Amino acid sequence: MTKYRFAYWDSLILTAALENHCTLVYSEDLQDEQWIENQLMIVNPFKK
Repeated sequence: MTKYRFAYWDSLILTAALENHCTLVYSEDLQDEQWIENQLMIVNPFKK
């Protein structure tokens, strides 16, 4: 996750999601609609 320059704790969450084949992560702190490794999309549940 160093190529994305996420904070340590955010990297742990995203890595765990990727390892468990999740396709969405809801977060208000990360960039909305950003794709990670073309497998995982970050969604801000409070946007829109």
